[in-house]
Amino acid sequence: MYKYVLLCVTILLLYSCERESNTYEVGNSLVSAQSKVVMIDTLTLKMSTIMKDSVITSGKSAMLVGNIKDNTFGKVTSASLFELTPSSYSLATTTNVVFDSIVMYLTNNDFYYGDTLKTFKMDVHPLENRIKLNNGYLYNNSYFKYSSTSIGSAEFLPRPNTDSSFVKIRLDQSYGLGIFNLLKSKDASSQEYFLNFYKGLALVPSSDNNAMLRFGINSSYQVQISKTTKEKVSNTVRLYYHTASVNGTEEVKYTLDINPSTSYSYNKIQSDFSGSELANLSPINPIEAKNLGNKTYLMAGIGVYTKVEIPYLKSLKSLYNNYKIISANLALSPVAGYYSKNFYNPSPLYYYLGDKKNNIASTFLQTDGTTEIQVSLSDESEFQNDYGYSLDMLSYVNNILSETSDSNYNVLIYPSSYLDVLSGKVVFGSQKNNTNPAKLKLYMLGY
Repeated sequence: MYKYVLLCVTILLLYSCERESNTYEVGNSLVSAQSKVVMIDTLTLKMSTIMKDSVITSGKSAMLVGNIKDNTFGKVTSASLFELTPSSYSLATTTNVVFDSIVMYLTNNDFYYGDTLKTFKMDVHPLENRIKLNNGYLYNNSYFKYSSTSIGSAEFLPRPNTDSSFVKIRLDQSYGLGIFNLLKSKDASSQEYFLNFYKGLALVPSSDNNAMLRFGINSSYQVQISKTTKEKVSNTVRLYYHTASVNGTEEVKYTLDINPSTSYSYNKIQSDFSGSELANLSPINPIEAKNLGNKTYLMAGIGVYTKVEIPYLKSLKSLYNNYKIISANLALSPVAGYYSKNFYNPSPLYYYLGDKKNNIASTFLQTDGTTEIQVSLSDESEFQNDYGYSLDMLSYVNNILSETSDSNYNVLIYPSSYLDVLSGKVVFGSQKNNTNPAKLKLYMLGY
């Protein structure tokens, strides 16, 4: 009796193993009459690095100033150009008033990138052309001329998020006196009139820098203006003047703030890939991952994206008469040697549906239908090989499979919102990368 029971159990276990083996890998025959869930992770991924011809850098309330130089991306330089708007087009009084000085205050309290142990240098130049929007926007390659003559300069050690995070730049007396006399004359009654004489300023970094700083327009910070005075200041140009003492009367001191415009401001970001890994990249010359050591690149502000295509995705339709994709996730990892706290791998990451010309066609949205999906970098593991991003591709896969004709849509991955100007950058491994391969994993119910 004992042997009979043992024989039955053995037969049952063998039958169970046979049922389990009905989950086939891609590449084998997947014909089965029974419903099952299969995991597919061998679909071909075609990855490449592309570059947009321009990136919107206006409307972000941010001045990005500096240089970055490395062997990966070459040299990236950003200057910030903006209009100035007086808080008032008249002085507090025009009786016995005397001009004192004009000072620019900048607060760097939320972002820095690169080598901040080295002295940072930048100059202030007056604009010679008025800033004009192009269909409501300004781009990284928008061009407005500024004077070759600096009216102020600064050298400082960046100290974000400290009492020393503000920068004080004394501007030329002649520049301030001109504004003072214009406002004193009472002729300046509007922004349009003011811009005829003072079109704005440009913050231009020294070529010696190897860091990028961001100064937030309209942001404010409590700073130590002098040994005895601490006050809250924002990014502004401040005019100082006073009433002269007459017959023993006490002089009165005044200030007038002239603020950078939020709408008419942008970051002029330029890149030079000479001698770098992206030496052959241009808007008309994308580079496949296989020609970049099985890597793809992306960097905000200069429009370098990672592009992902899944050319044989529709072949899944032939596996079953009826099917349902349960989940689809694309895992991307920074390549070993390209991840460090100094490399600033971006978090969050966004991804978009791109058309055949690599234009943004739509945004991947959460289930509420309005919020962009953002992916955080997972870097809590003890091992760097486990660092990475997981992109939910379920909606993309289902949309492609539901189409009756061949799709020209691809996935474009960017460090942050494609309108942003942050300097986040990352180098991903493609599917054939030896250390950090990209992986698309799908779970499919077939019946």
